[in-house]
Amino acid sequence: MGAYIDCYAHMKQTWDRIISYFKINCPLIYQTIKEGASEDELNRVEDILGLGRLPNDFRCSYRIHNGQRLTSPGIMGSMSIPGHYRSESLLDLDTIIVGFREREGVGGCIPLTLCLHSGLTQYLAITDADGYEPDTIFYPIQSEPVNGQKYMDAFISGTSFKDWLTSLADHLDNNDFPILQDQPFRFVHDPAAEETTNYITVSVATCFLPEISKIRPPKFFHTYRITMSMSPEAPQSEACQLETRHWIITDDNGSEEQVDGPGVVGEYPVMYPGANFSWVSSTSFTTTYGNMKGYFRMRNLQTSERSEVKCPVFHMKCQPYIIGEEREACKKRRSSDSDD
Repeated sequence: MGAYIDCYAHMKQTWDRIISYFKINCPLIYQTIKEGASEDELNRVEDILGLGRLPNDFRCSYRIHNGQRLTSPGIMGSMSIPGHYRSESLLDLDTIIVGFREREGVGGCIPLTLCLHSGLTQYLAITDADGYEPDTIFYPIQSEPVNGQKYMDAFISGTSFKDWLTSLADHLDNNDFPILQDQPFRFVHDPAAEETTNYITVSVATCFLPEISKIRPPKFFHTYRITMSMSPEAPQSEACQLETRHWIITDDNGSEEQVDGPGVVGEYPVMYPGANFSWVSSTSFTTTYGNMKGYFRMRNLQTSERSEVKCPVFHMKCQPYIIGEEREACKKRRSSDSDD
């Protein structure tokens, strides 16, 4: 491992954290993680791809673990809303070779992850052939026609393999992702997005969905998971039932929309000492940032008195992105520099 002296200790520790998490929490996913590849295997992949040397942190990681068997759910985490499910697997070297295609928008890039259900793929830029900074990890997103021409835009999910994989390990290590149906769901909880009214606590976690978002025209899609719980210390006389929801939705331009409705996702949860109830919903913005806040109207089961339980403000921001014209401009500048 002498060739990886600059990153081996870090990558080994990162993988140890990932392995420990899945072994304890998701043993079926743990069983899909593969042993490391050899130097000869990595050299063979480089020869087949023809893109030059793969990034050192990528090579080092694959010496430790060669991705996972192509299965679902994957180690990169899952997400589900009505009519849509994703779970990304980290590809092994053989599957990277099979999935490699030199096509518009991903030239000089290799597939890194794949969701078997949606086809969602993250790519790693090995060269700058298509205008990406080398080592960039991204989701390609097809734009609507611009002046009669379609471009490949992209949401950026990482600027190096090392940092990208470390971010996953950090989230797993911190238990940021709830485990649902024996797999980690990529909801991230902001500690500030939690508020208690009397004995009832409302907590919110969010997730951006690049695969059903658009950069042009802008439509940035987010899902959120709300958990409502009543303290076990609450007196039984505080038991109540949710009747209505009330939302204030604000985009980055300050435009505000108010939404009122019965129940939550068709349910009218009952809160009693020690009870909790979680639900998932979604929203979208035409700006890169937006937020929501509101309250739930509750009816006391003994007195029928009504009260309001606050939902704290929660923030939603899309991933950074690059549009096709920016990539084309980068390609032209680099071509001009090389000519000089």
